[in-house]
Amino acid sequence: MELQIEYDDMAVPYLKDLVANNPKWIASALKSAAYQSQKLIKSGIQSGAPGDESYTPLMPDKLRQALEMVLGGNVKSHYQIMGRLKQAVGYDKTRADEGVVTVGWLSGSAVNLGSKQQEGFTTEVTDNVRRAFAAAGIKLAKGKTELTIAARPTFPPILPDVNVTAMQTVQAKLVSYICGNDVRSTASSARIYKVYK
Repeated sequence: MELQIEYDDMAVPYLKDLVANNPKWIASALKSAAYQSQKLIKSGIQSGAPGDESYTPLMPDKLRQALEMVLGGNVKSHYQIMGRLKQAVGYDKTRADEGVVTVGWLSGSAVNLGSKQQEGFTTEVTDNVRRAFAAAGIKLAKGKTELTIAARPTFPPILPDVNVTAMQTVQAKLVSYICGNDVRSTASSARIYKVYK
């Protein structure tokens, strides 16, 4: 999933001409909007409630810890829903001069994992899985052949907030440039990120 932020000028003719004669303003404003949008999405993932829609809770910590212990995994006292996927959200500014920036996942593996988490999925109950659950004190029904992992949408519920944030950021930046602000923020890194579909 990706979000595209595009510039669509609906200002009065004088302001349109002013902005049109300063194309760097638009590119700069769009980059700021993308940065603020990425921050908003990361914050939603961190909070466990993007767009104020709470993620479906995980299994209780004690059961999960027992299962991790049996499976030989890293037993954590707390596990954050979506894991470290918030670190895989970023923006692609390569088309900012064309009036478009894209916010989304920064790798193919993040797209794959993020899509599975957002849409939910099922996994087969093998004999090994059944034994692991039993050893952890979790009894699965005899006829159970699949485990269902609940959908935890991230991008769709936060999209309205992203739209508002992006629009307000672009407007505020353009107004500041029109009022004489000629200072542009400098990127802390020269790295160019690519957003994957």
